Amino acid sequence: MPGGSIHLLVAKKVNSNASIDFYMGNLAPDANYDKEKKNKVHFGYTSDITDLKNLAIEVNNDYLKGFLLHLFVDLKWNTTHLADFINKTSGRWYPLYDIEKKKMTSFAFHNSEWAYSLYEQLGKWNYANFVETEFIKKENIAEYIARNIKWFNENNLEESLVFPQALIEKFTSDTASDFIKWFSEL
Repeated sequence: MPGGSIHLLVAKKVNSNASIDFYMGNLAPDANYDKEKKNKVHFGYTSDITDLKNLAIEVNNDYLKGFLLHLFVDLKWNTTHLADFINKTSGRWYPLYDIEKKKMTSFAFHNSEWAYSLYEQLGKWNYANFVETEFIKKENIAEYIARNIKWFNENNLEESLVFPQALIEKFTSDTASDFIKWFSEL
């Protein structure tokens, strides 16, 4: 759960010329704001590589590959940087994390030359390869993209000192390489 901009940074490094379906799939798991439904989409936030391998068997289009990448990124982030953050903060870690996540997401968006145009394309997506589930509906994705565009237009935050850009760059590069290798070996 590093935030949409970080997911897209990894996606761009996996395939900088991917279809818009791939990028939309990469954001889709976070599109439902209902915590119970979002939790189920993310395998209860306790997914392991076995859960992802089982899902990968069903990947037959760019949208689903992007969806799988999202869960892969969350697994990598949650077991490294988020776990470290939780261990270093006592008790109420989430409000502190939310502040830092907003900073790193905003900073990544505003410092990526492709972010504005990609979000514009996402806002015009035709949903041809969308896979609706009981947890993610078309309306959820449209609302998620619109809300993100509005938030980015209103928020241009400074770099997170907890998760600085150098850490994000290394994480996104390493995770993209790991995904490419892992997916090719399935």
